[in-house]
Amino acid sequence: MSSPFPFPLVTIEGDARARGRQYGRQAAERIETSLAIYMAAWAAGDAAGREAVLERARRFTPVIGDRFPALLEELRGIAEGCARPLEEIVALNARTELLYESDEGCTSAVILPELTDGRTLIGQNWDWRPACRDSAILLRVRPDRGPALLTFVEAGMLARSGMSSAGIGLCGNFLQSDLDHKQRGVPIPVLRRAILMAPTLPAAVGEVLRSPRAFSSNHLLAHRDGEAIDLESSPGEVFTLFADGGLLVHSNHFKAAGGHLRDTGLARYPDSLFRDRRLRRHLAGAPRPLGADDLKAGLRDHFGLPDAVCRHRAPRPDGTEIETVASVVMDLGAGELWLCPGPVCGNEYRRFTLDG
Repeated sequence: MSSPFPFPLVTIEGDARARGRQYGRQAAERIETSLAIYMAAWAAGDAAGREAVLERARRFTPVIGDRFPALLEELRGIAEGCARPLEEIVALNARTELLYESDEGCTSAVILPELTDGRTLIGQNWDWRPACRDSAILLRVRPDRGPALLTFVEAGMLARSGMSSAGIGLCGNFLQSDLDHKQRGVPIPVLRRAILMAPTLPAAVGEVLRSPRAFSSNHLLAHRDGEAIDLESSPGEVFTLFADGGLLVHSNHFKAAGGHLRDTGLARYPDSLFRDRRLRRHLAGAPRPLGADDLKAGLRDHFGLPDAVCRHRAPRPDGTEIETVASVVMDLGAGELWLCPGPVCGNEYRRFTLDG
């Protein structure tokens, strides 16, 4: 007998505050799970540590409000909806910035129309803490203004990977550099929501370029009309990559920075080099035209187990464990998103659509 699908669908609509309240009410239990997971990591069970974390989280509030006031309103609504303090919801969205070091590893790819039957496909595996399977949701947003969107995200956060009715698709990958935590910035999930709310792909790129950033992160963007760009963002600069031969693949190391910074994450994730190569090679060698099933098959690759594209749980040197928690594949023209719990090799994708 198959296991129940672990990721509930939450649909919200209206203005920012109303959306947030709906989000907080519908996802309250999973938000509590998110808070339990990360507060343990942030404060190590210490009450004084918890207060220090919340004080640090409060410093992100004006940064978010200055750049994205409507999204701060949505965060306020989430806090009201689940009856938690605003700073806890801000802390969830700033979890990467507050953790200082992350164990997140992901592998992403875009396939452009010249390799398919005219479709633009984008997808990724999300490798993270196994416990976060119980805090993740699929969030459908129908705002009073702007494009509708679907995003797979940890409950309480604004966005992770997803797509919009404006034809934009987004996948995110962990990066780490020696420039991180040198300044205040917009938390990564807030910036990802801004990307998915953008009316055009150039406008989405502009959100990344113009926003202050505290921590490095990779944003792989595509548009249903057959364009794609990868943005390796650091606090100081954003480095860009474009598709080569209709493919754009990215994992967890800088590829375009060219000596402008020191990649401090690659020594922790040397497998990133091979995950990038394996997924690219699979897609480059598959029969044409490529389709969503080809991307799904590539995301099941096992070279280098347990640290493969399809990552399996195993203790790391620091005692932590990560695995592929979920996999997302999107057809941007059709407005279709396939979501699969990890490890991907042992589970099936379920189809969702932007319009329901």
